[in-house]
Amino acid sequence: MNVETLATLAALGGCGGFAAGLLGFGGGVVMFPLLFYVPPALGLARLDAKTVAAIVVSQVFFSTLVGGTAHWRHGRVHRRITLAGGLASAAGSFCGGIISKWVSEWTLLFIFGVVILGVATMMFLPAPSVERELLPPGKVNVPTLPLAAIACVTGVVVGLLGAGNFVFVPLLIYVFQVPTRIAIGSSLFIAMVNTLSGFLGKLLTGQISLLLSLIVISGAALGALAGERTHGFFSPRALRYLYAGMVGIIMVRVWISLLV
Repeated sequence: MNVETLATLAALGGCGGFAAGLLGFGGGVVMFPLLFYVPPALGLARLDAKTVAAIVVSQVFFSTLVGGTAHWRHGRVHRRITLAGGLASAAGSFCGGIISKWVSEWTLLFIFGVVILGVATMMFLPAPSVERELLPPGKVNVPTLPLAAIACVTGVVVGLLGAGNFVFVPLLIYVFQVPTRIAIGSSLFIAMVNTLSGFLGKLLTGQISLLLSLIVISGAALGALAGERTHGFFSPRALRYLYAGMVGIIMVRVWISLLV
């Protein structure tokens, strides 16, 4: 692997980390298409979908660790949401990480496309009211069992792809009516727990490239800090619009690859 490729991977890791810190997901939804499509577009060696998924799982864990800790310090994390969602999704993620060894590349891309289509549909639901956006974490109530069930299924997707934590932000905002900033902070902690589990699943089955993962992680950690510091400059509505725009662009690109 040449220097140009390694530098490109570090820069792409920084982009994914920044998105994670700003918008509250692991960064996998950005990193998966970036690592899969950008290197060959620049004339560099192509990474197959399974290698990309393994790198992304590693990157997401460290991005969410850095970004989640920063959001915690600012009081944007709901403890019960992170506990129920984190443990349930971790169990699913570990299983998905192991199963991914026997799943084809096209199937991985198809699963990614279906999940992101579901997230885009979810965003047509009503957002929390202005009054609810002002609630502190201690005043926000979320039913534990439905959250845990959905988190477990999402965890399987995270383990398969290294991406999927982006589901939690719109899920908490539009389905459970959690204030945007609390949803973002809590989602980072859920992502941190379940990607660690998925990482272990891939590590135990020999799917992790340590060199490539370390290169991407180094850029992602710096990007996550920058993203969290930028977060406060945006209103909750602006953050939701940014999230929706990002999901829409990636959804179109993935489905073009699947159908053309």
